[in-house]
Amino acid sequence: MKRLSILLLWALVLFSCKEAEDTRYFAPELRFEADACTVSSSEGGADVCILFSRPATVAFQVRLIVSASLQEGVQFSLPSHTLEVPAGASEAWLHLTLVDDEIWDRESYIDLMLTPGDRYTVDPAKNCTVRVNVTKNVVIPVLKLSVESADAEINPYIPVPITLKVSADNAPLVDTPVQMTHEGLTIGEVILPAGATSVSFDVTVPQMDRSGYDVTVPVTLLPQKGKYGVGSEGASVDVHLYDPVPVFKPVFKTAAAQDGQGYVIRQAIKKADGSWDGNTTVDLGVSSEGSCYLRNFRNMYDHPSFGCRANASVSQFLRMSDFFPTLLYPNATAILDYGNDQGHREFSPADSLMRFVLDKGETGKGRIYLNQPRSFKAYIGSYAAWQDKGSGTTAWVKDSKATGGDIDASTHAAITGSISVTLVKLEGTFDFSNASEPILVTAWLQSDSDAFMKPDEVNGKDPVTTYGLVQEDGLWKVEYKLWPR
Repeated sequence: MKRLSILLLWALVLFSCKEAEDTRYFAPELRFEADACTVSSSEGGADVCILFSRPATVAFQVRLIVSASLQEGVQFSLPSHTLEVPAGASEAWLHLTLVDDEIWDRESYIDLMLTPGDRYTVDPAKNCTVRVNVTKNVVIPVLKLSVESADAEINPYIPVPITLKVSADNAPLVDTPVQMTHEGLTIGEVILPAGATSVSFDVTVPQMDRSGYDVTVPVTLLPQKGKYGVGSEGASVDVHLYDPVPVFKPVFKTAAAQDGQGYVIRQAIKKADGSWDGNTTVDLGVSSEGSCYLRNFRNMYDHPSFGCRANASVSQFLRMSDFFPTLLYPNATAILDYGNDQGHREFSPADSLMRFVLDKGETGKGRIYLNQPRSFKAYIGSYAAWQDKGSGTTAWVKDSKATGGDIDASTHAAITGSISVTLVKLEGTFDFSNASEPILVTAWLQSDSDAFMKPDEVNGKDPVTTYGLVQEDGLWKVEYKLWPR
């Protein structure tokens, strides 16, 4: 019995001293064999070695981060940014493919970086990054493109050329056409003269009228095999096409009367002595949401005293009635319209009157243009007949009820004709920070009526002498200022 106990004890000792199985996982540490290497593009590629501190006991993936001065997929390529490592491997190889015909830099680079993983480790101090320096023996000129102008921004409404420059590291032996592309389409070419290392040229864009337009257009040099190459830096430049919309809020202060459209803007005409005459108003507003244009409105409302549609207020753009003094009350023949006095007799409104173009970097300062001539019409006839109350109701009131306030639909016998004024040209400036003169414009006008600019000698009114007007190319030149009410 004693002997059995000794044997059992000896067995227990032997069992307790047996080594347990080690199931721990020891991740290999990965590093590049070198931190840099150099290869010629003519060799077609390079092999990069990744060393392991110990063999991989299980399969895993290694992810790489790639950055380069060359264009991946065009000038070089990799099978993948992820390496598959089999179990038992003690190193891994990565092959870089170089496309010699697409590389035109004498010196370029490709950086490869190991990222940490779950099944391996990376020590930032031990070649976790390798730089592959790529060289090329270039025997033809290598070109680059740059902007010579102060900037590369163009407002397509008033396109001003910008100057670009093509530079070469070596002068060509013959005149060399250099092609440029945009989105794969050849858009033009410039000649780099024989013996020259640079050539400058102007780029223009077609005139476009698109308020708020904001597009960046890349212009890229197109390499020509056997003639010239294009470096990876300076291969293209960006041209910014920008037509911003002004912030009209500083002049849109007072809404039109009787819930009409637009805002009340005062307008004055410069007199012969340099002072400003009058502050007759006009209702102006943007032509449409997000537009760089202003338009004027013919605001009508249901007049409570007359029970018909009538003009809401004096709202005549450029005060054109002022230039027909012989057709204003108390003259027998006068401008007729729906309103209880001569001040409410208006010319027709027009859209897209003034085109605002901001100065670069400004939100409320720039220049004003006229996109195309605009004509304005008014009706004339017997003032007495238009005001006649023989039927118990003033003639114009009765007529407005019949037409619903549409003077163009009137067939009243008092109206015997019409006159028109054409705004042929308009130039101006605006600065909404200038409270007294935010909008200054010069208008060139003409009319089909003999009464235009004709003095009213009986009543002592002469627009030509009052405003010191002159004619240029058969047009009357008038200066205005407009400011908010």
